[in-house]
Amino acid sequence: MKKIGIGFICGAIFFTGISASAANLTAETEAYKLFIDGKEQVLRDKPILIQGRTYLPVREVAEAVGYEVAFEDGIIRLNSNQTDEQKESSTSSDRDVKLEKIPITEKLKDVEVTVHAIRLTESTTDFEVTVKNNTDNEDISVDLPSSFVVANDHVVGKQSETVGIAPENPDFGKVNIKPMKEIHGWVSHKGLAEKNIENVTFQLSLQGKSEKRTFTFHIDCKDMKFRTL
Repeated sequence: MKKIGIGFICGAIFFTGISASAANLTAETEAYKLFIDGKEQVLRDKPILIQGRTYLPVREVAEAVGYEVAFEDGIIRLNSNQTDEQKESSTSSDRDVKLEKIPITEKLKDVEVTVHAIRLTESTTDFEVTVKNNTDNEDISVDLPSSFVVANDHVVGKQSETVGIAPENPDFGKVNIKPMKEIHGWVSHKGLAEKNIENVTFQLSLQGKSEKRTFTFHIDCKDMKFRTL
């Protein structure tokens, strides 16, 4: 566990329920794992323990369950990032999620992401993507630390596996996508132990001028021809 100051806590947690002015207040980070509907969610900011209570980063948790977060005049707003059509077709179980064949394109608030291919190597799980910034005045960057991959989710006889971002990402590591521009490249995650995968969920977040857009792709990998180096 690592002790941290109260300044971080005020910006990272949902509701404290305690006084931030307490002189003896201490907080400690915990190596807890968070699972949402049976899938591990890799958090950039670790859970925090304060006086026996555990607190989670509101933005990361909300985005993991399909909501966008906005802070306005001291108010935290959670807004679903699903379209009306997606809401109608969704179910309470990830077992019923619709798998799609690549290429897959998703659009969210004038930003478009397309997944073209998947490449499996011994050390990485790579996604070939194109990000199009169709906004008029907003620079877009890829929030790599929040990206993750889940493979073989709810596949009978196979273990579900979650991996986070790889240490090296030269195509998107330090790139700002200007308005009305696009960038094409590979997003690399850590390697999967199981190379024979039937489905994969790929989540990618893009940071804009004042908000983050999160794209989630549920990909059918049966009979897929994976790229190789």
